[in-house]
Amino acid sequence: MSTDISAALFIAGCIWFLCGVVAAIIASRRDRSEGGFFLLGFFFGPLGVLAAVLASPGTPRAPKGTRAVMCPRCNARQNVPTTQDQYECWQCKLVISRSAAA
Repeated sequence: MSTDISAALFIAGCIWFLCGVVAAIIASRRDRSEGGFFLLGFFFGPLGVLAAVLASPGTPRAPKGTRAVMCPRCNARQNVPTTQDQYECWQCKLVISRSAAA
């Protein structure tokens, strides 16, 4: 009898762990926190996976060698090389220096 219960708990634990992994994979493809959605999927099982599917896509990370900046005038987001001290906003054409953007 106790082996039946421990086997059922082991299977349930494996399913919940698998739900956490699936939620983390879905979250990473949608530019969301993998760790947060893993915990959500682990503790809430299929509901955590559903939450990962229904979550809105996040903001993608800036590519390597660039930094993400927001224009102070129009709030347009763009990636600027890390070595560049000055850039022009692609939307409103405002020229912004690194010291002004910080």
